[in-house]
Amino acid sequence: EPLGPENVFMVLTGPFGGTMVPCSSKHLIVTKSPATGGWLETYSSGLISSELKFAGYDGLLVTGKANHPVYLVIENDRVEFRDATHLWGQGAFAAETYIKESFHPDCGTLSIGPAGENLIKFANVGSEYFRKAGRGGAGAVMGSKNLKLIAIKGNGGVNCHDIQGLYNLIQKHYEKFGQSPVGSARHKYGTPLTLNITHEAGMLPTRNFSRGQFKRAIGKIDKDGVASLTVADRACNACFIACSKRTRVKEGVFKGLDLEGPEYETLAMFGSNLEVDYLPAIMKANRLCDDLGMDTISAGAIIGFAMECFERGILTEKETGGLKLTFGNYDAALRLLELMAHKKDFGAFCAQGVKEMAKSLGQGTEDFAMHSKGMEMPAYDPRAGWGACITYAVTPRGACHRRAWPPSKEVLGDAYPFTTEGKAEIVRDLMEENCVMHCLIVCDMVGKFIPLSTDDFAEYLNVVTGWHYAGEDLINRARAIETLIRRINIRDGLGAKEDSLPKRILEESHLEGPTEGIKIGTENFLKMREEYYLLRGWDKDGVPTQETIAKFGLDEGAVISL
Repeated sequence: EPLGPENVFMVLTGPFGGTMVPCSSKHLIVTKSPATGGWLETYSSGLISSELKFAGYDGLLVTGKANHPVYLVIENDRVEFRDATHLWGQGAFAAETYIKESFHPDCGTLSIGPAGENLIKFANVGSEYFRKAGRGGAGAVMGSKNLKLIAIKGNGGVNCHDIQGLYNLIQKHYEKFGQSPVGSARHKYGTPLTLNITHEAGMLPTRNFSRGQFKRAIGKIDKDGVASLTVADRACNACFIACSKRTRVKEGVFKGLDLEGPEYETLAMFGSNLEVDYLPAIMKANRLCDDLGMDTISAGAIIGFAMECFERGILTEKETGGLKLTFGNYDAALRLLELMAHKKDFGAFCAQGVKEMAKSLGQGTEDFAMHSKGMEMPAYDPRAGWGACITYAVTPRGACHRRAWPPSKEVLGDAYPFTTEGKAEIVRDLMEENCVMHCLIVCDMVGKFIPLSTDDFAEYLNVVTGWHYAGEDLINRARAIETLIRRINIRDGLGAKEDSLPKRILEESHLEGPTEGIKIGTENFLKMREEYYLLRGWDKDGVPTQETIAKFGLDEGAVISL
């Protein structure tokens, strides 16, 4: 069970951890997802990866359950569990501040807030205050183990096979980044620039994904809106892109509120998806989620679903405890966030996620409960680019935009968005490229916006390790990995039936904008999905064939045992 003591909570580094390879300060958390019951990988940045390496470890695995709240301190070869009773119930920010003041100011940290303690299915794991491994409920897994906090400090170093070769590659790609218009735009605006792109394409989730554009967003909660409140840029370790924006509210009821962000997904899910065009309110929601320890994507999707149910009369103020959950009412949304994190009143119902909410409510609500496999959909409406249909459906952790990002081809590239043709192949190729980056544990930004190719990553791997990989070798490993994870999910009951999308996405069309009147259709979706399965060497039901299993050497059961 995801929340049982036998579940393994893994914190992993990659071969570049602790080095100067661009954008290599990411860490990876792998566990079984409370949201889906299947495979979960979730990524974030901060000091954890480098400090794990400096302490002499490639990863950390936690099993079991403490008898009372604890936190874990690792300092080189010293590993110690300490009592965290005094931290239980506090926000993630207070926990991180405590450990940096009591242990070491430069330690790497992982922490949960009340949402993780209360086993919320979309609880996140925080690091460096505003960096979050957000998706799939990894924070609830920490909470189920009574583990409030992890702090790591190392005094060692990492070896690099060819340090001069590494310097040469970094200089080469720094110069390439300086010549990249897309890279320069991402440095200037960060991810909020994406809102302008998705709005223009009719891909911006609005009013619980019932529309694809939100005109009031432009100039208020988009790249320019965020830029107007930006006070500083921030880069992760070993990064020259510096896409993160530190913002501060200048006036009004939220005056003085500051945070790192909001990123695009938060702007869309708490902005357009709720029909909120007041940036300080979105910033407040962002900060609340970061401190309470909740994924902003799922939280925004849940509130959007609740608002639609309220406006349809399926929910009333009697059920919501007096909350008037109309679209645009950010005061009610902010109050609901607190209730969700603490599983109080109507918040306890919402804390189940949209899949279980719809199951309880019935009355056709399943049609507009925006999720796949139980994980809420991120901020790209697939009706504006059909490749996202396949991405959301087949990615192993549920509705996910990070395994593949088809808008790079369908919106920013030359692939026609409203067709089934070639989409399975596009998604497969993008997924394999991203799988390489995610296995090396580098940020997506470096691959997309410098940009770097798989061959470039192979060069970095070779100069760091002394190995002799080509880009195609990494792609072949990615193919094996996708099949391995697929087998894990099938073992856990997630197959073709769960590779699905809500009726709103497949059978409804937008009433205005670039996607007006365009419907995907279930038949087209199933065609693309089957094509993807077959390209992977799986059968038409999404089960890897024996030939594919043997090809990748995955025919021993112990290989996929968790």
